Amino acid sequence: MVLLMRRLIAAVCGVVLGVVAFAQPAHAVNQYTTIGNVQKPAACNNHGVMPAGGWLANKSCGYVMGTAIAGTRFDVHTTTSNNFHFGRWRAGDGSNFCAFLVPGALDTSHSTSVAASCSDDTSERLSHRRTFGRDFDAAPHTGNGAIIVSINPSACTGYYNYFTDSTYAGGSLHDPVGFTLPASGGYRYSTNDLGAAMIRVDALGETIWLFVARSCIASQLPGNLNNEND
Repeated sequence: MVLLMRRLIAAVCGVVLGVVAFAQPAHAVNQYTTIGNVQKPAACNNHGVMPAGGWLANKSCGYVMGTAIAGTRFDVHTTTSNNFHFGRWRAGDGSNFCAFLVPGALDTSHSTSVAASCSDDTSERLSHRRTFGRDFDAAPHTGNGAIIVSINPSACTGYYNYFTDSTYAGGSLHDPVGFTLPASGGYRYSTNDLGAAMIRVDALGETIWLFVARSCIASQLPGNLNNEND
């Protein structure tokens, strides 16, 4: 009887400990507010200012995937040796996805503790360009908006963002740039669902990366766009 009671107590304790372990909160990270007029990262041979907010990229000095609009939120999970932050950007419309944010794009005077939500697996997956895009202007590690396309400013609007979650499978154009697009730009890649294209334009005295509906420029794109992964 004594042995039976000991086994019963041990079993109950095991269940309780298991419940306590399961109920422990997820690893916490710091969430910050994003700012505008961010210096472009010199570590990536970029110069100038990003007026609307810091670039979001697939890795340090990688492909631009959007802009962390000033006044939104970014959860910092890790920081690289050249001060790029990996974590979750939270847009004003509820869209959110994991990405790398350029240095100097956060108001670090105040932070809020939140649960971690971007994994190492997501970071690794994101480092390969076919995760988020297709039909690139050039082979991996080359090109920079090398295909020049004409833009009809009366028919095409620029947007700072497209992705809405960390599948990067689709999205919607959001965060309009608020200025009339110039007559031409440099094409970089299309989103995997072919809903949008990333281009660079000269505007506001800077080179700005933004999305347009792919349909605005699709007829001008060559048939031999690059779909190699990296």
